[in-house]
Amino acid sequence: MLPPVSAAEIVARTQAAFKLLLTFDEKQLPRFGDQISDAIKSFWAPILVLPLSLWITLMRDAGTAVDSAPFLPRLVVELSAYAIDVVYWPLAMVMIADFLQKPERYARYISAYNWTIAPITIIATGLAAVFGVEGGTMGLPGVALMFWILLFRIRLARKVFDVPVGVAVALTAGDFFLGLLVSGMRASVLVG
Repeated sequence: MLPPVSAAEIVARTQAAFKLLLTFDEKQLPRFGDQISDAIKSFWAPILVLPLSLWITLMRDAGTAVDSAPFLPRLVVELSAYAIDVVYWPLAMVMIADFLQKPERYARYISAYNWTIAPITIIATGLAAVFGVEGGTMGLPGVALMFWILLFRIRLARKVFDVPVGVAVALTAGDFFLGLLVSGMRASVLVG
């Protein structure tokens, strides 16, 4: 069970996440905490933006084969895929942080990673509302956002774990391709 998080914590961490994501102000990193309890509380961020994520998914899937799936099975698949998407990387990073011989940095990394899901989702929702979603993508604005997220996550891994750029790129690529795998499985379950 997730420990409760106060409204003040939500506001402070989301504010720090926006600053970190948009400017990579490294002074924001300590605001996410270094304790495992901070990392666990950070799972509130994806929970709080779940309705926005589901709306983006509905927009993305409009007019596709996935859109014709029955409501209840689709809801179960969407929520399951979202849950997997939220936990696969934090679970993988437990072993990766040990492999990097920096397990003490895991909590800060996951806390910052998870809290930045909130501004990413809010920005993606704004882009989808303004530019729409056509053919399952948000076009150039969506590509630009994805590029920014990837650069951000490379820098986050590099700074928190103090690793070379190549290692940070490999970590981010692993996260990205695992996310594609989850997305592909979601689509195949719904249309296959």
